[in-house]
Amino acid sequence: MTLGARTDAALDNCYQAIVSPDLWPDALQRLAASINVACLMFYARNPDPSSHDPRNPNRSFELLPASRGYQALLEEYVANQWYLNHYRAERGTRLLDSGQSIVLEHDLASDEERKRLSHYNDLYLRFGFPGFAMTGLSANQQLWAVTMLRNGNQGHFQQDDVPLLATLNHHFRRMILYAESLAVREGAAALQAFDASGTAAFLLGSDGSVLRHNQRAQRLLGDGLLIVSRHLLAADVKGNRELASLIHKATARVLPSAVEGGLSAVIPRGERRPLLAEAMPTTGMIVDAFAATSAIVLVFDMEERPRMPEKRLSLLFGLTPAEARVASMLIAGDDVLTIAERTKITSETARAHVKAILSKSQTHKQSEFVALASRLLPGGRGEPA
Repeated sequence: MTLGARTDAALDNCYQAIVSPDLWPDALQRLAASINVACLMFYARNPDPSSHDPRNPNRSFELLPASRGYQALLEEYVANQWYLNHYRAERGTRLLDSGQSIVLEHDLASDEERKRLSHYNDLYLRFGFPGFAMTGLSANQQLWAVTMLRNGNQGHFQQDDVPLLATLNHHFRRMILYAESLAVREGAAALQAFDASGTAAFLLGSDGSVLRHNQRAQRLLGDGLLIVSRHLLAADVKGNRELASLIHKATARVLPSAVEGGLSAVIPRGERRPLLAEAMPTTGMIVDAFAATSAIVLVFDMEERPRMPEKRLSLLFGLTPAEARVASMLIAGDDVLTIAERTKITSETARAHVKAILSKSQTHKQSEFVALASRLLPGGRGEPA
């Protein structure tokens, strides 16, 4: 189907937005105007329609491309949880999963039923958008939908609109594939940069799975870390819990950075010194309009780092000699019971020392203190060798 010069030009703008995500709101708005639509947006579908929640938990609505005209409604949609028990999401998802690639408002509810539907009257009509259509597609094994709204002057979508929407759907899929491919390539370049600096790094996808890792990371697999079903795990049970929590926070973008948000975990390795893992969201690091990547996990082998002298710990954090000794052992990967046994003090005294160390270093967890101290080690990231 021929789309016309205006739509072709708008699609060109959308493809340009793949490498410059700031262009998406205006590019999609121009595309919407070219096809007699008020606004449109992408979202990653939740494959479980029984949840009554169409959001993919790893890709929030706010992260995905939407036209400028969608913004006010989207803010209301998220703030007041209109996505729950939403007839368009529930019924539309079932139709898409049955093989129907284009869903119109008239496929979802009759004129009479719409008079009684709160979502239709209290949300869409309030914002002036009675018309609705949704296209469904799959890209990189992820289910997607593009929703389109029409205002009162444009009216409802009709069957005559289906061929145009079907043609556009091929472009929507291509945009997602191109954007995600670009994000993964940029992530690979970042991994190489970390490799050059001697840092093991794992690039994680939106579901927390490992997309790629560098050569330094490969050396640690089987040495405290492993990848099972594409997910990064720690061999140590406690360390694995810490690592899982770290990955969850990073992929959910709960905290801004490892330094500010405590996104770090200490992974014990028996008699050997531990691994220190840190994570940071890829937001801002990688051009990634569709949130294909979520985080980079950096892993530092404490065996490769010199032990920090107790005197230096005392000077850096204002620790007593006893606290500095405990701090040195924490950095080496010893737990509280081991520290108590080796220093011949009670576990209560060891815990009191740890509490004092955290307070004086202004950290909240042992892993945060170890992460902070590791930056101050000779030859570490915070100081030249």
